[in-house]
Amino acid sequence: MPASFRHRLFVLALLLPSHAFAAAVNDDPATKPAVPAIQLPLEPFGYRPMTSGMGLRAGYTSATVHFIDADHLLLTYTAKKLIKRMPDQRETDDDHFVRALVISLPDGKVQREAEWRMHDRSPYLWALGSGRFLLRIRNNLYSLDPMGSYDPLHLGQRLLIENEDDLEALQFSPQHDLMLLETTPARKIGDDPTDQKERPVSVFFYGVALQPDGSVRLSNRGHAESKSAFTLSFTSMGVLETVHEDRTHWGFDFHGYNGAKMELGGFTSTCRPISMFISDAEFFAFGCRGGEEHKLMGGFNLLAEAKWVFTTDDEPLWLAVDNSPATGRFAVRNTLTSVSTQGTGLADSTDVRAEEIRVYGNREGDELLRVNATPVQRPAGNFALSPDGMRLAVFQGTQLSIFNLPELKPAERSLHNKEQGALAPLRPAATLGVISTLAGSSDNRTP
Repeated sequence: MPASFRHRLFVLALLLPSHAFAAAVNDDPATKPAVPAIQLPLEPFGYRPMTSGMGLRAGYTSATVHFIDADHLLLTYTAKKLIKRMPDQRETDDDHFVRALVISLPDGKVQREAEWRMHDRSPYLWALGSGRFLLRIRNNLYSLDPMGSYDPLHLGQRLLIENEDDLEALQFSPQHDLMLLETTPARKIGDDPTDQKERPVSVFFYGVALQPDGSVRLSNRGHAESKSAFTLSFTSMGVLETVHEDRTHWGFDFHGYNGAKMELGGFTSTCRPISMFISDAEFFAFGCRGGEEHKLMGGFNLLAEAKWVFTTDDEPLWLAVDNSPATGRFAVRNTLTSVSTQGTGLADSTDVRAEEIRVYGNREGDELLRVNATPVQRPAGNFALSPDGMRLAVFQGTQLSIFNLPELKPAERSLHNKEQGALAPLRPAATLGVISTLAGSSDNRTP
């Protein structure tokens, strides 16, 4: 793509209505307190919100919610109960129980339940789509099929990966059909847990296939070594590269695992953009205007369109995203503070004002819903967007609130289908190896 064409996309993006203007034209969700369609009290289940400042600073996961399907939720939370020390318990373990409940909507009845003994407070549950989940216990990974017929007493739990190394990072493509797993050699007894000495990172890519019997099959799509853990904007078909064109102009290139390269829309930003896929054909990015606070937000697709750009109220902090790949809708959770973090991503618990979730439509970046989640937690999991993009579930104090979202507009469906059509030449790449493409693109990883 000629540079002039890409620069023309910069101009078009900046001429789109600002978020403030769009809010004036449409009904601004911020001016109308959202009313939940369903409110489920959680105290009868034994749930107690985490209020510890230490837990917030340490990044504990205290509770999660996920949609299994339109009428069932998977709710998990730390169970407050005594725990017996085990003979194989490690010196650095922080053992506790997590309770998991399958809850039906709208009545809030418990259909199934299980309990897991966890050894740390890091994230432990990820949605795989179609009602399946990935569970982490220490460094082992299991699949779950909470509504299936296999072993309902344990929510269909099956071992996927038995791993002796320490799990450093876990990331999925927007369709959850490609998994990035990063591990480091396990620390030995007597090792200083505060030692910051670099440990080599092993990087594994696995294709994820959901089976008719409720199980999950993994396929090897590449293995490499890295000096440090990283995050990546990728799909099962390729990886997004951010290209620094000049002082304030950034381009996006998509590198297919089949060797194809697509030059996409550009972003005018005074800092390096942070990009995330929300479907195989759509992504959004945060950028800066005149500083290092990422308060610009833009939407892009693989049709090389820069669809919208607006200014947000707050810079990203402890950002979490949940998406509906079938519709292009996505929910963004941001943590609001009383002082600027100046792009550091660091904040004291006393500076945190609230944790806010906004749901966006991807055609024009229109804001569909704005609500707060309480209590605040750093990891994702305290909210969930339904797979059909029609509901949002949020922890709010001692209750779980379910909000309905507007029906999809015909234009929204039409654009999403058009964007998905652009993937046709890339679909054969969804089974190919990943590593050679990563080595060939120069700037696609974020530490």
